Amino acid sequence: MSSTTTTPTRTHYRAVILKMLDALSMPLVAILFAFALGAVIITITSGSLSAALVAYVGLIEGAFIKTRGMSESLVAAIPYVFASLAVAFGFKAGLFNVGVEGQFYIGAVTAAAVGAAFSDLPAIIHLPLVIAAAALGGAVWGAIPGFLKAKTGAHEVINTIMMNYVAYRLVEYLVSNVLRDRVSSAVQTIRVAPSAELWSMASVPDRLADPLNALFVALLIALAAFFFARTLAKTARISASLNTPRSARLFTVGIALASGVLSFLLLPPLTRALWIWTDKFDRLHIGLFLALAAAVFMYWLLNKTTIGFELRTVGANPSAAQYAGINIGRSIVLAMSVSGALAGIAGATEVLGVSTCRCLPLFFSAGYGFDSIAIALLARGDALGILPASFLFGALRNGADLMELRSGVSKHVISLIQALVLLFVAAPAIVRYLTRQKVKPAEVAEAPLTRGWGR
Repeated sequence: MSSTTTTPTRTHYRAVILKMLDALSMPLVAILFAFALGAVIITITSGSLSAALVAYVGLIEGAFIKTRGMSESLVAAIPYVFASLAVAFGFKAGLFNVGVEGQFYIGAVTAAAVGAAFSDLPAIIHLPLVIAAAALGGAVWGAIPGFLKAKTGAHEVINTIMMNYVAYRLVEYLVSNVLRDRVSSAVQTIRVAPSAELWSMASVPDRLADPLNALFVALLIALAAFFFARTLAKTARISASLNTPRSARLFTVGIALASGVLSFLLLPPLTRALWIWTDKFDRLHIGLFLALAAAVFMYWLLNKTTIGFELRTVGANPSAAQYAGINIGRSIVLAMSVSGALAGIAGATEVLGVSTCRCLPLFFSAGYGFDSIAIALLARGDALGILPASFLFGALRNGADLMELRSGVSKHVISLIQALVLLFVAAPAIVRYLTRQKVKPAEVAEAPLTRGWGR
């Protein structure tokens, strides 16, 4: 009897692993081809094969090995995660949100304004308020082209591109005039209050010494434990032991309360005794945990909820979705709003956790919104796949300077490699031709990431 129960489980796990490896094969091959072709281009332009080798060694050393190399790669990856989730979420609904960069700007300026507006709020209130305000700002900016598409049929690509330029000029005006710090010689906004900052990893033990901050973290852990326990209670083995809905609720609430109480009591002394981040100059901040949580939450939202099912149905076949009674217009506005909210949070993480002045300077963004399109394509729109793809692009971004210093190769070759990755991912037929792979029937029938013009 045991063999009959274990064999299907092993078969299921084996099928899941094979499916995962198959899904990873195309992006990995695309990355390898991009780096190989990048090496060829470096060799041709520099006249030396060794230049490509030195360049890639410098890239790896700058991204992972040098002092604070790994943490700086993670710092660069954090906004990529949020911005790429924004693009991928639009993909799932059949929408191409090219306005992530503008929504990134709006979220950043909103975070700067709300972060500086209050100076006497505790972090347990102020930090969530600032992040929520940034999300709201990005959501409103994303909802506008979504509403126009839903009501008039105006294509979201054109609208979001135009909204980008409106956002640039609006933020430029606000930073230079309304929100400008008159004391500073630089053109920048007023510094946000310390209670609104994203804590650096090195400052976590000191921050948790404040009971309110410890309570804040305990509440977040209790919330995460609640959703984890709720999911756990639905598994076959656990649900069999929980005979009634009441016992399932008690199990879920009990796990959440126990996690929260233990976190409140144990985290402050444990972090003071065992915390590994002790470098005061390390810029890695707790936005890393927010990015991981956002990826997991978006995966759950898209794959485990009715809202996610409706959005994916609209993206795959609007006619079938409408026939099934799904409100197409509402789904479009919702998808663009959530996408904009994620992009707004990406902008907030840069202001609250990375900028030296903890403010918004006039010249601020470096194309996170546009790079995120390539990351979302590389991850094939998968929320969890965005995590390693974002880390790759963050590492490339971080290692480019040392690569240029060591080899003399321009750091802008990284943009070329990113473009090649995008080319090979967006045109899998090229990869199949180069690797002599046959087209699988499932890939022929696969739904496109976005719908064409006028559809």
